[in-house]
Amino acid sequence: MRCESCGKDNAEGSGFCKECAAPLGQVSAGPAAEALESGEKPSRLARFISTAWSRKGPILMAFFVVLMMAVVFAPWAFLKLDVLGFRIISNSYNGWDIIVPRILFFLALIPLIVSLMLIAGVGTRRRVLETHICTFFAGVMFTVWVTMFVLSKVISSVVKNVRVLALNVSGGQIATIFLLLGFIIGIIVTTYDRGQLLEDAGIGG
Repeated sequence: MRCESCGKDNAEGSGFCKECAAPLGQVSAGPAAEALESGEKPSRLARFISTAWSRKGPILMAFFVVLMMAVVFAPWAFLKLDVLGFRIISNSYNGWDIIVPRILFFLALIPLIVSLMLIAGVGTRRRVLETHICTFFAGVMFTVWVTMFVLSKVISSVVKNVRVLALNVSGGQIATIFLLLGFIIGIIVTTYDRGQLLEDAGIGG
């Protein structure tokens, strides 16, 4: 029995879809639903859009995690050393040259894998475990990035007072913090959508 909401195949006689928890035999809102109501068979594009919309939370999560991982390879800082009139200017280097961003890059693989599993429809029924895992890693990464940003500002302030070393930190930390906020929004959307589906299906908890 195919779910009219997300297109997932279910066992015959099932009352609710094992993927989206929508009542089987009833059509939910979306392009596929509109096509069925008009007596037409929904196109692949309509089914794809309906499925993608029902999984917009995990898609947002994966999108922002990938962007965070990409920021690690962006130019990170510019270092200028001025001692007694002799200047040494370093080349721009990226976050991969720094140990902490490198660790966080591999750490981000875990929420990325969880997000991709949710997009593929693999996971627990209520998505509680998955969202808890992603929230934990989001909190860890957010705390580390904010700490690094604060420390970089402190170091820059000390360097300016010494007037020997000039250090300009790029916006990599700021960008990553905003991307982490987007990732957290994806977690919230995932939780809300799943709760709405279960409520519409009459399933509590």
